[in-house]
Amino acid sequence: MNRYREEQSINEYCVTVGDLLKHEKVWEMKNYPHHGNIDTLFHSVYVSYNVFKISKRLKLDYKEITRAALLHDFYLYDWHTTKHDEMHAWFHPKQAVKNAEKYFGGLSQMQREMILYHMWPLAKTPKSAGGFILTFCDKHCANMDLLGLSKSFSPVYIEIIKRSEDNV
Repeated sequence: MNRYREEQSINEYCVTVGDLLKHEKVWEMKNYPHHGNIDTLFHSVYVSYNVFKISKRLKLDYKEITRAALLHDFYLYDWHTTKHDEMHAWFHPKQAVKNAEKYFGGLSQMQREMILYHMWPLAKTPKSAGGFILTFCDKHCANMDLLGLSKSFSPVYIEIIKRSEDNV
């Protein structure tokens, strides 16, 4: 992708999720390690930016889909140290939905299912194209995180964070 088109994508992504990125609870995600040395906010922006680009290209409701993707891991705890009655893989999507609804109001049925089912095949099969896109982007980005290859996304992430801080 050329620099100009990437700049346009970053601008439109920030318009789509800017209000979420300005919220203090979303920023709290920086405090929680996710995969290796990657924090949950970096991972969630990485996933949702990829979801944004794919869903836009496929002419889907990219706004609704991207917003759900940013909140897919909005569980707000360190899963390495905080334990629950069920494994993190099954617990965290439910907690992410609860937190999203608590801090941002109701989710659409599609957004709810996207978040709840993003751990497929450990969870139910996604019911929407957006759900499948989120699931596959999450798996791809998690692997990139674990292999130490997410750093290629860092310049885009830094620009997105800079723009969200400028607008706070």
